[in-house]
Amino acid sequence: MPTHSRPRWRALLVRRISELALLAAATPFIAQAQARWTLKETLRIGGADAGPTSFLRTKSIEADSKGRILVYDQQSQDIKMFAPDGKFLRTIGRLGSGPGELRNAEGITIDRAGRIWVRDASNARFTVFNSEGEFEKNWTMKFCWSQGNWYPQVDGKSRIVDFDCVVPQGGGRAMGYAVVAYRPDLSGVDTLSTRPECGTRELSEAGTWITRSEKSTMYRAVPFAPSPVSVLGPNGETWCAPNSSRYEIMRLVASAKDTVRISRTVAAVPVTKAERDSIISKFDEKGPSGLDFDRIPRAKPAIDKIYVDDQGRPWVRRTNAQGVIEFDIYSSSGQPVATAMLGKYRTWPPFVVRGDNVYMVVLDEDDVQHVVRFHIERRAID
Repeated sequence: MPTHSRPRWRALLVRRISELALLAAATPFIAQAQARWTLKETLRIGGADAGPTSFLRTKSIEADSKGRILVYDQQSQDIKMFAPDGKFLRTIGRLGSGPGELRNAEGITIDRAGRIWVRDASNARFTVFNSEGEFEKNWTMKFCWSQGNWYPQVDGKSRIVDFDCVVPQGGGRAMGYAVVAYRPDLSGVDTLSTRPECGTRELSEAGTWITRSEKSTMYRAVPFAPSPVSVLGPNGETWCAPNSSRYEIMRLVASAKDTVRISRTVAAVPVTKAERDSIISKFDEKGPSGLDFDRIPRAKPAIDKIYVDDQGRPWVRRTNAQGVIEFDIYSSSGQPVATAMLGKYRTWPPFVVRGDNVYMVVLDEDDVQHVVRFHIERRAID
């Protein structure tokens, strides 16, 4: 090669390396799990006809640093505390509006000091108990909406990170939705960022049956219909699947230049005739519902739910054609960690990962609720 051409080739090489680096940064990460985990059942609480182990409408589950299990039941409006071996210890709170009482609360969480927080929108406040379940304080709060099920995160400063609106200091009309952090000393609320959009309103509406009458409007989700799926992380990030019909996940961070993207090819799981007939029968059991059942998709979503564990890692739940529930676990930066196999269980929404244990509500053959603890058994791929 002539000597005078070397600088030009070097410049071209440097430019090509830069182009490849930019291409790699813009290309969605293709997920490949690095290990296989198994979730092994180690404890089951529930099934009683009455008493503390009779769960009717479990809304929230937590586990503290001592391994004690807390179960909030919306039906009884109280929290049951159980020892790590499942022995009942005490009841926390009761129905009402007085100090330490709850009214249609939406969930519980535990901060880094071990205190138990309850989001009680109906009483317009947080109710805080100490680590032993003794009432500590009510904190009046102007919530903008009732979340139904409360899934906050706890950040490194022990703040409770959540979605809500921004209320101007000194009062006034609330402004748009944001990621907020409630201070552990109950001194105020920090606004971390605006709330990122996940999916579209059109997609959400397409997955909903809307029935209007002269007196009311009823909204019912179309079973198996695609929808946006999102969950909040402890640093205010949002893990988002814009359309659950495909396996594509993004980590959205306010003001960040780069967006982590995870994609994966998964086999389509059809909605069986038996499942379809069961859905129609349920909606029409009291007479013709008038719903357009042709809107029920032929295939199930690729993503059921996304959860975030106590290390800030997203767990992506999906169900395969055999009816087995699996979770794809990624690091907080989006790198693949493992795939966890649960098995064939029928579950209720609460899902919590604390250390090496996973806590869920499982339904038995009679639809009775049980709080179940699973141990994570790790096995690396050879």
